[in-house]
Amino acid sequence: MDEQLTKLKKILKSTPLIIGIGNELRGDDAAGIVLVEKLQEGGYPTALNVYGNPENYLRKISEMSGKSRLWIDIINWGGKPGEFRIIESGEINHFAVSTHNFSPVVLFSFLKEFRDIPDYFLGIQPESMQLGRPVSPGVEKTIQFLLGCIITNIHPTRNG
Repeated sequence: MDEQLTKLKKILKSTPLIIGIGNELRGDDAAGIVLVEKLQEGGYPTALNVYGNPENYLRKISEMSGKSRLWIDIINWGGKPGEFRIIESGEINHFAVSTHNFSPVVLFSFLKEFRDIPDYFLGIQPESMQLGRPVSPGVEKTIQFLLGCIITNIHPTRNG
């Protein structure tokens, strides 16, 4: 986890555009959306929810500021529930990224035509994506942890 946190802190130094992906009706699949909503409430300058269809937001994404893009979604790689992992755009093909029906590689390539900035994927290991369930306690704990890391990065004098 320390290595992943170090990667995240390095990304956060660029005040990235943070993009939440997910489905709020499917338990832990809401993690990216919930985190972005909390960031927006906390005053993070560039955050956007794209729900399950990021391709519908490409124009808006390409117009928003940030020196990088950090995509947040659930990824089932067999880790412990709530564990998170940073995946760089060049590593995407090695993971079955996201539970949604889009190709991150295609999205990243398209967006680079408009703004050639780095793309990163922050994947959170789900516990349950059962329809109608709330976010599990382990994933909720990770959301709160990540929120603290991000808010502390933009407001360094706050106690995260």
